Amino acid sequence: MRIATWNVDGLKARRDELLHWLRKNRPDVMGLQEIKTDDETFRERYQPTFEAEGYHAASHGQAGQCGVAILGRHPLVVRRKCLRGQGDLGRRLLTIQTAGMSFTTVYVPVGSGTGQSGVERKLEWLDALGEYLREPAHKDLPAVLCGDFNIAPEPVDDWMHWHDRKRGKGTPGFTEDERSRIRSLQEAGWFDLVRHAAPSLGMFTWWHSWGLYAEDKGLRFDLVFGNQAVFDRLRSAGTDRTPLQQRGGNNKPDHAPVIVDLA
Repeated sequence: MRIATWNVDGLKARRDELLHWLRKNRPDVMGLQEIKTDDETFRERYQPTFEAEGYHAASHGQAGQCGVAILGRHPLVVRRKCLRGQGDLGRRLLTIQTAGMSFTTVYVPVGSGTGQSGVERKLEWLDALGEYLREPAHKDLPAVLCGDFNIAPEPVDDWMHWHDRKRGKGTPGFTEDERSRIRSLQEAGWFDLVRHAAPSLGMFTWWHSWGLYAEDKGLRFDLVFGNQAVFDRLRSAGTDRTPLQQRGGNNKPDHAPVIVDLA
């Protein structure tokens, strides 16, 4: 079974690229982040195209920013949209059930501003996510959690680690408080599947510019977690840079898809 996640930075701009990637890689279930389109537009403009490719689709969309969606080769049943008390930060979570599996995709707030856009508010969102993921429903079935977390879980996930440079304290995405929320998920039984498959590699998923991409100075922000039942089936995992290489220098490199193969 193949699962995948990709922050597409807008379906309008990435639809053809995504369709080409789906035809080549054929994931069984895939989470999409930053679709940047509302649910009505998703149903009318994009869902028929995905269905023509053999995919069922569900969305929790938002025009202009945020928005998440899930594609699956089997029928999808929506189980959850949004976290309790977190709707003011946008549409950032979607859980479905498909083929005997629970599948959740998230787009975690960046936390780069102040107040409602700051790290403290991001931590509240992450705490609500942690509470949700500890519910018994996530233990009754094989369960996957994936998406753009806007957090580098460990120093090894930051290009500066590989160049003997230190990240400034308090930089969003790299603070101890944010990383502690990732560790709390792991302590609750969620395994970082890519890190387990490649313990000592950078496995970057995001690059700020083509110059940094050329030097492989990236970050691992896009993560895939599985509960014990999923972890036991792990075969391989990694980042697919093919879409970025084909995109060339006309657009920013941005995010690359992540693929996890299960037995």
